[in-house]
Amino acid sequence: MRACAILLATALSAAAQNAPPDLLESARSGRAKDVEALLAKGADLEVRDRDGRTPLMLAAQYGRTAVVQSLLAKGAKPDARDTHGWNAYMLALLSPAGGMIHSTHDAVLKLLPQPKRFRLAFNAGWTPGKSMFSSCFLRPEDLREHLRQIRPDALVIEAFQRFTVTSGRDLIAIVQSDALGTSEVPNKTPPQDIDATLFLMVEPGAACVQQSDQLNMLIQATLTRPDEAAPMLAKAFSAGVKTGMRGEVATNANQYGPIYRAWAKSRVKELYWEVVTALLEQH
Repeated sequence: MRACAILLATALSAAAQNAPPDLLESARSGRAKDVEALLAKGADLEVRDRDGRTPLMLAAQYGRTAVVQSLLAKGAKPDARDTHGWNAYMLALLSPAGGMIHSTHDAVLKLLPQPKRFRLAFNAGWTPGKSMFSSCFLRPEDLREHLRQIRPDALVIEAFQRFTVTSGRDLIAIVQSDALGTSEVPNKTPPQDIDATLFLMVEPGAACVQQSDQLNMLIQATLTRPDEAAPMLAKAFSAGVKTGMRGEVATNANQYGPIYRAWAKSRVKELYWEVVTALLEQH
């Protein structure tokens, strides 16, 4: 019985080794010659894996430029979506193997249809965080006034705008950008002809710890389409400013502004790509 099992396993292994190459795997692995041969034999150009991804999607995701070029020439559909709503461009741009991190995907992105620049109205306000009133250096009323001067909402807008231009692949055009000051709700009317409005509520905090203030900040982000109540994105971006394994601390109140500016700069990358993902999924 055991001998039969060994023989069966050996036969299955040999069969697997002799099996013809799979179009999906060939596209994912970048084997352009195998892709061409399989298509010449009649392989389905739009075959899908368990995640609904086509050969073009997989080739784009893994940065296989030659395969992407070949599949597009054969008529592969660049606008097809997988089960998560992502197309080939999004997979090349946003996936863990994608161009957001690896510049090898730049050539792939140039081959695929480019999305339009999304027109975004951007408003932000701030309100005291849960630990706002425990500063070592300032009374609650003085601390609130100090934050009015720092304008943490303006710091987040500044960082977001800079990332949009310098590192965001120019996918978003900000047509309105307002820091609203201390406010619980947006109070600006967005302009006409926009794709979405992004409203941020910034919640700075300062906790007195061993004669220093440990700073933290929470950003509540809501992205909505015009005339639609349900948000496209509603997410909190939290945690304190981190340097190694400890939170960022201020030894005097004058350090608040630079620390909060650095925190905003470190967080807007994640916020930006979340916004871009939501916009691409809806268009």
